[in-house]
Amino acid sequence: MVTHVQRIADARPHEEDETVEWWELRNEKDQVVYRESYPIAFESGGFASTTSISARAFTTPQGSGILLHGGELPSAPDDGGWIQVFGYKYGRDKYGVDQSLFGSFGPPISFAGEFLDVSSDPARAAPTPLAGGATLTVMGDVLKFRVWTGNFHIIYPVLINWITGKVEPAARCIETTSKGRVERCTYPVQVEAHRDNQPTFVRLFPEADDGYTARHVIVQPQSKVEYLEARVPMQWSQDPKAISFGVNGDMWLKVRIDGQEGWIHSEEDLEAVGLPQAG
Repeated sequence: MVTHVQRIADARPHEEDETVEWWELRNEKDQVVYRESYPIAFESGGFASTTSISARAFTTPQGSGILLHGGELPSAPDDGGWIQVFGYKYGRDKYGVDQSLFGSFGPPISFAGEFLDVSSDPARAAPTPLAGGATLTVMGDVLKFRVWTGNFHIIYPVLINWITGKVEPAARCIETTSKGRVERCTYPVQVEAHRDNQPTFVRLFPEADDGYTARHVIVQPQSKVEYLEARVPMQWSQDPKAISFGVNGDMWLKVRIDGQEGWIHSEEDLEAVGLPQAG
């Protein structure tokens, strides 16, 4: 990777004094295989905005490639920038070093939150033996993002599809509820709870569906509250220039309160377990 950076020698104190004007990915013959450039504007003796780019190689059980992480300042709160994946279609070893198979697995993925890592999804099946000694492998390499929902974070996986040479949602989940069919999946959660020191209560549903009858469960200041998982409808948006994703609809959180498990979803109940809406 080659980057071309513009710098201001006497920048204003505490201001960013450099920005990436363009970057290139080159092959072993020093030929450009991908190039991107960004406009530069000045304001009050400095850059109106700045772009930063970093790159690293990655290797997974199914393939390998290059991961680019970019960002821009100024940016919105909780803006994580963007991630773009480059690699060999069909994986690391399928066709050796056929340069025609190397390229972008999609446009930059913009996200609010934090990029965590590249790993294998443990929920996907291991290679399955077939007749004749062959194996059937389900591609399970994913990018993991920590995404803010408004009340808590979920861990959202994006599949690296080595067969198609694309990135895509790791799962599409359809459920039938009392309100009809909804598209939502179950995700791990990360919480930062700020509970009140006064007794309160929640409506605890046996399923993530308000068509069921809820139990009223008292939450004391000393109650043990565990945050188990979430069911969240996510919207995936993609065009030739960008990919983005985010919460799109009613989300549910599974909790265990003093040993009693169930689902909550109203703002009042989320606030009762220390997760008021923010951001």
